[in-house]
Amino acid sequence: MTIDRHHYKYIHIESTNHKSGNDFRVKVPHGLNACTRVALQNFSIPNTIGNTYGPLSKLYWVEFMKDNATSGVGDWSTKLFYIDLSDVPSYTQNAEIATFINDKLQNEVYDFDTKTVGTHSFGAEDPLKIDFVYDESNYSFSYTVSQTTLTQDLGVKVFSPLIYQNDAALWNHFGFNEIDHMIALYSANYLLTPAESVVLLNKTHKTIYPLAADVPAGVENYTTYSIFNRTRPYLRIAGVPSLENSLMDRTSESDGHSTHENHFSQLYICSDTLGTDSMLCNNDTAVPTNILACVMNDQPKFSYLNYQTNTPAWNKLNDTKVQEFDIKIRDHRGRDIPTENLPNFNMTLVFETIDEMDYQKEHTKEYLREAYRKEHNYRK
Repeated sequence: MTIDRHHYKYIHIESTNHKSGNDFRVKVPHGLNACTRVALQNFSIPNTIGNTYGPLSKLYWVEFMKDNATSGVGDWSTKLFYIDLSDVPSYTQNAEIATFINDKLQNEVYDFDTKTVGTHSFGAEDPLKIDFVYDESNYSFSYTVSQTTLTQDLGVKVFSPLIYQNDAALWNHFGFNEIDHMIALYSANYLLTPAESVVLLNKTHKTIYPLAADVPAGVENYTTYSIFNRTRPYLRIAGVPSLENSLMDRTSESDGHSTHENHFSQLYICSDTLGTDSMLCNNDTAVPTNILACVMNDQPKFSYLNYQTNTPAWNKLNDTKVQEFDIKIRDHRGRDIPTENLPNFNMTLVFETIDEMDYQKEHTKEYLREAYRKEHNYRK
């Protein structure tokens, strides 16, 4: 006699029945006993998640300014700025987000340190002009910097994208993927911070010449505005408008195509209670995480993402009695998706339970008889 001690319990979840949005808890009143492991059986969600939530609602950058870039006297200074896009529609297309950014760059720029809103200036000078453009023909973004009101090379400015808290966010959406060439704040150690960058500028570019004709005779190792712009993927120096430091030189083209309109490659189904066996590689180091399962995004926007498996990826349960568990939905970068941006979803979790051994006398006899039959190849 063979007794199958493994059984499977299924919990079907429909998110509209929960009141706490993305981070909700599921109670199991009678409990699931002797649970050993759990897996995601199926999952379905409309691919209508917005693309301007959380860290994706802000665009950060750094500006450097030098009173006299040509003289070699005085230091570069730096300031951090950002724009807040949390008041734009939750989902924006490429051309729309470029327009929103350009509008906010006019007079809705936040000083990172003071959090005051206005124009992005160091003092009383005119702000750096920044223009974002989306090219529909090749699905790419670009930005151009200029100082159109400058008549002398005093107060010359340099622009750079900023990674904030290890998240390039919208910059990555727009196709600016070479994060090693960006400046970063509260991020990985191998990335240059604004403070380190200004030290480096003062060390290596104390003098930058507007034009090649401005270079003194006999000076061999020099940098002009045009050379500076052509040798750096993302940093752009503006200065007095000139034909040599052309519009093309002052423009940075994205090195990849935009993913903004369908921005996440996968969704993480997370649970502090159930997700016990996964690890996530972060800065080349695998660390424990609460990811229970991954749902790939291989569908166009405004369709359904569906996940179904016959070979579950099991997670071992630390507590064999399940009476309550949490569920969280995160995007591919682990960002929390706010409730108002998360559409209703359906999912099924499968729990494996194992019956305890029954040591009653009759069962023990039957086990022994079965063992004898198998050993002696005997059947009644």
